[in-house]
Amino acid sequence: MEYAVKLRILSGREVRTLMNVQDVLEAVEEVFVGLGRGTVRHPVKEPMWLNEQKTNMLLAMPAFISERKLAGVKWVNMFKDQRPGYPTCGGTILILNNSDNGQPYALMEATAITTMRTAGGHGAIAAKYLARKNSRVAAIIGCGHEGRAGADALLHLFQLDEIRVFDLSPEALAAFKDHVGDRARVTCGASPREAVSSADIVMTVTTSRRPVVMFEWLPRGSTVIGLYSFYDLDPSASRKADKWVLGSRLSDNHQIVFDPILAEHKLSMDDVYADLGEIVTRQKAGRENDDEIIVYSCLGMGAFDAAVGQMVYRRAVEKNLGIELDLT
Repeated sequence: MEYAVKLRILSGREVRTLMNVQDVLEAVEEVFVGLGRGTVRHPVKEPMWLNEQKTNMLLAMPAFISERKLAGVKWVNMFKDQRPGYPTCGGTILILNNSDNGQPYALMEATAITTMRTAGGHGAIAAKYLARKNSRVAAIIGCGHEGRAGADALLHLFQLDEIRVFDLSPEALAAFKDHVGDRARVTCGASPREAVSSADIVMTVTTSRRPVVMFEWLPRGSTVIGLYSFYDLDPSASRKADKWVLGSRLSDNHQIVFDPILAEHKLSMDDVYADLGEIVTRQKAGRENDDEIIVYSCLGMGAFDAAVGQMVYRRAVEKNLGIELDLT
């Protein structure tokens, strides 16, 4: 039997032109709904270390979203000890497959998808469900591409008056201020402690492998979004907060237990209140009063990338972008 396998290939440049904040937020929120209903599957991701020091790795992030008839996998490289001229995490590839016949139909460079679906995706959706509705001040620790994406999404969801920021790089701070423009007042803190001291929403978006935000600095009623779990956030926040919410019990539990950096903190799943899928589908309450300190931590799921990637693919077909190959 003859059949055709059409594969659309999209460059990072093309992908960036096909995304916007609202679409990414909707796609990510839909993933959490599916997670809560049990219709999203995301097998545990395992790193493949490429050196003895365990600083450089490749990582496969598979996912299946049954409502979308979508299966996909993101293939990520994370190189802490990188050669000059290459990013520590870049050149990420996303492959989408049709779950009816198993055939691939899209391949795209997904670094921009990763950037937007993280702080600007699941981090912002966590704030939507866990932060006070009248939040006016956000603190963002780490002002790179993901920090800026987080600012875009928070400004889309909340009427923020001020964003308090901290970054070790003066260039990153300047770029952040230019990016936000006149949408909110940007205040550069002299330290992470100063930046978070009066914030309603705190996002940690750094590459630090030690805590830079401590629980004792957090004001009552704040919501803390740990985009890299407790690498750069005080691990004691997991048990001292009124509620600790995970992105996904399955994937976050695995990494909390087996990640060598997190394992030494002896985090306990007994302290977990819920994952965000349970809250989005109303199986568990989110914020119940304005005095709670709520901590959200998540180490990511390939389902976010697949959902956003499918939206990008559909837009590419509409606009006839990319290169289409017949693999047969």
